[in-house]
Amino acid sequence: MSETVWLFDLDNTLHNADAGIFQLINTSMTNYMAGRLNLPREQASQLRQDYWHRYGATLAGLQIHHPEIDIGEFLRECHPLPQILSKLTPMVGTHEALGRLKGHKAVFSNGPSFYVRALTDAMGITPYFELLAGTEDFDLLYKPNPQAYLTVCRLLRTTPANCIMIDDSADNLHAAKALGMGTVWFGQKSHDLPFVDFAAHDMAVLGAWAAKNHTKADDLPSEIHYNKPQ
Repeated sequence: MSETVWLFDLDNTLHNADAGIFQLINTSMTNYMAGRLNLPREQASQLRQDYWHRYGATLAGLQIHHPEIDIGEFLRECHPLPQILSKLTPMVGTHEALGRLKGHKAVFSNGPSFYVRALTDAMGITPYFELLAGTEDFDLLYKPNPQAYLTVCRLLRTTPANCIMIDDSADNLHAAKALGMGTVWFGQKSHDLPFVDFAAHDMAVLGAWAAKNHTKADDLPSEIHYNKPQ
């Protein structure tokens, strides 16, 4: 019996983070690093970008090179929810696409769990998902670290072979495919690649593809019990 589990990235997949949220978070991270590490702001910005490129997340670099940083404080100060929510721009057609996907759904984000929950709540899409996973839920690891994917699979009591990863990052999809997951590259810049099963430029395209190619709702078990991080 197969169990289809759709794993959704959050930023620039379920909402348009480039509409202002990423800039806000990046500015907050730069300010935090300049203050805590006693760096000029320009140098802090360069270090933030370097860590992001090298490790997949700024916090990952801070954990390695500056273990004195308070992780909880960093996540809270760099994700100011009132300002973030004022800039939230859901992807057009998200509700319709989620409703067309047969199977189980989860959010799998490199952002902190409180940020994931706040944004899905604000967009009114939380009820579609069995699991809302932020980086604390997979041991402060980050996509594309393979262990992050395996931990999410464990939380969902499933295997990579049952999962379809939807993400705007080609690197994240490359790691997902290496583990045996199906892959959908989401966004206007997406295109065919050897490790991409489908390129979806928007939610309407994703929903139509899913409805055509993944319609076996009767193949799914009537009930799956998930461990839901609180």
